[in-house]
Amino acid sequence: MNEDEQKILAIYQRIDDAMVNKDTEVLENILDNNYILVHMTGYRQCKQEWLEQIENEEMRYFKTMPQKTEITISGKTAVLICDTKIDARIYGFRNTWSMTLKMQFEKLGEKWYPVLAKATSN
Repeated sequence: MNEDEQKILAIYQRIDDAMVNKDTEVLENILDNNYILVHMTGYRQCKQEWLEQIENEEMRYFKTMPQKTEITISGKTAVLICDTKIDARIYGFRNTWSMTLKMQFEKLGEKWYPVLAKATSN
């Protein structure tokens, strides 16, 4: 794994940890200002709305369980694809969801920023 792939994987792991620890300050600093999360339902959620829902526990993450991760870099963009399981309570309903998360990154200077994440059921 090259240095940029290691940086991207570390960012992804920090995001997972911050979700579980309800650390929206870390998420605020990691995610691009225009970050969009596309849920399995197809709902496109802006960064600020998602962080607010983590804060008020409309979305409460208990555990993330990455199974397989693949990173592809092309110049100043990258894609991380992770088959994962997430134990969470979303809008009052708790479940462990199996999903594939496709996260797009852009590199500004020496730093990588997640700009879009799309979750699909698997």
